[in-house]
Amino acid sequence: MNIKQLEVFVAIATSGSFSKGAEAACITQSTVSQHIATLEDACGVRLFDRTRRGAIPTEAGKVMLVHARQVLKSLKETEQAILGFRQADGVELSVGGSTIPGTYLLPKAIAALRASAPGIIVKVEIGDSREILDKLLAEEIEVGVVGTAAENLQFISKPLGHDEILLVARKGHHWCGRTDIAPTDLLGESIVVRETGSGTHDVVDAALRQHGIKTGDLMVGATISSSEAIKQAVLAGCGIAFISEMAVRQELKQGKLVAIKMSGLTITRSFSLVQRKGRTLSPAALAFLRILEQVKTY
Repeated sequence: MNIKQLEVFVAIATSGSFSKGAEAACITQSTVSQHIATLEDACGVRLFDRTRRGAIPTEAGKVMLVHARQVLKSLKETEQAILGFRQADGVELSVGGSTIPGTYLLPKAIAALRASAPGIIVKVEIGDSREILDKLLAEEIEVGVVGTAAENLQFISKPLGHDEILLVARKGHHWCGRTDIAPTDLLGESIVVRETGSGTHDVVDAALRQHGIKTGDLMVGATISSSEAIKQAVLAGCGIAFISEMAVRQELKQGKLVAIKMSGLTITRSFSLVQRKGRTLSPAALAFLRILEQVKTY
C-alpha cells in the first residue's frame, strides 16, 4: 500500500468512475486498474463493485475511503508544515542565554529578527551558563549564548562579542574616588556575588586566583543568581559587587553606582555562541544566528 494507490482510490471513489479517476490522477485507465488490483490484493478484500452506475465502494471500500482521506489530508498538512519550516514562517525557535546575554543581548536580537522574519516565534530560556549548556545538551534549545567557554566536545562554540566585568559600589562608598585599591583589599569588604556556575562567577574567580585570592575567602554578604538583583543589592547598600558593564551602564551614567578601579585587576570575557556538534540548524536558527552576529554587545 502506498500514497499513489490511495490517491487513485480516492479519485475513483469521488468521481464514481475508473476513467474519471484516471483523468484526475493524470494516468492511464489501465494503470488505475493495476493500482486498485494491487491495493485490493494488499487488503485482501474487494474495494469497488463495478456496476452500471459506475465504480461504487464496497463496505470495505467505505472504511478505506475514510482513512485514505485522513492519510492524504495529513500528508498535505505535513507538506505545508515543512514548507513553513523551510521559510521560517509560523515556527517556534527555542534559544537560551545565560543571565547577562539573555537579559541584555538576546532581546535586541529578537527585536531585529522580528523585524526581518515576523513569522518566527522565539522562546527564550534564561539561566546560568551551566544550565544553558545542559539544556543545549538535552536538546531543549537549538542554540545558546553563554558567558563562559563551552569545553564539552559535543558543542561547537564561537566568540560573540566582549564584556567587561566591573567592580561597582553605590555612590558615597568609602572607596569612591580612590586610586590605591588593591585586590587584597577585597578581603575586608562585604561583597555580593553570583552563584557558582554563572559565567560572571567563573571569570571573576579565575581573575582573583591570579592575585592569590580565593572567592571562598571573601566576606560574602549574599549570593544572588540575578545580575539585576545584585545591582539592586549594591544600590541598597549590601556591599560591592563584580558585575557586567552591560548591566550597570545606565546607573553609572546616572551616578547611582561608581566603578571602582583596582590596581592590576581588569576582567574581560567573551560571550560564546554555542550549538550542538553535528546537528543541522533550522532555517529559523540560522536566521537568528545571522542577526546575533550583527548585534553589538558593547
